[in-house]
Amino acid sequence: MSERGTDEVAPSRGAESEFVVENDDALAALVNLIAVIGDNEYFLGRRVSEWADAGPLLESTAACAAITQDKLGHSRAIYPLLEELPWTNPPAGLQGEKDRARRYSVSFLDEPLPSWSSVVAALALVGPAVNVVLESVENSRYESLARRAHRILDEEKLTSAYAEGLVRQIAYNERGRKLFQERVDELFTEMLLWFGPEGEEGIEAMKSEGLASMSNEEMRQKYLGKVAPLLEECGINTPVEFNESEGKWEYGELPWDEWNALQRRLEA
Repeated sequence: MSERGTDEVAPSRGAESEFVVENDDALAALVNLIAVIGDNEYFLGRRVSEWADAGPLLESTAACAAITQDKLGHSRAIYPLLEELPWTNPPAGLQGEKDRARRYSVSFLDEPLPSWSSVVAALALVGPAVNVVLESVENSRYESLARRAHRILDEEKLTSAYAEGLVRQIAYNERGRKLFQERVDELFTEMLLWFGPEGEEGIEAMKSEGLASMSNEEMRQKYLGKVAPLLEECGINTPVEFNESEGKWEYGELPWDEWNALQRRLEA
């Protein structure tokens, strides 16, 4: 999803593969995007798993276990694509969270989630962001990715509905709403940054090669259309506003100087 960094590896031009991308920028961005999807699914699954026996209700405990299984399964389906593409030394897929020093997941997932409100925020804000990216590649000409994206999105329907229910549940009373507001304040800006700056070269190259269907801003607008109305309905404040006359969400300036474009995360 990013421009090639100085420490990124070069493509292996001699590699044999049925899938060919002549545009090196598009191929670099594709490899990066797959690592980003895989890592966010993996770490979201790991963090939710840590609440599988600690949820506030029996229902939430069972749901966390099921979501963990789905998320880790999604990462296991996505990671092998890194080896399939004609790219030398791609990021390795994760089986343990210390398998690779460099992470391509949002910083919010770096450490165990300290509270149930953090779990709800991760499911309600990180999950939909990954799904928007999957929607962008669901009809990619890279068929291996498109098939996986379609299957994951189908499996995500129940998780998405459950996450929306959790937001309404936690925001039902003043104390829960206050705690959830604090978590949204921590995470929301990072998720707006996560889709990248408008006109990012890697995403534009992927679009031109038929590998993705949405630009950075199109993905960000689609994401806001999914999450902002629910948060507003539940009394959660966000730094966005819908411009009726222009038909789009406005969010002001974002701190791009704090953004790591390669790993799609805020710098520590």
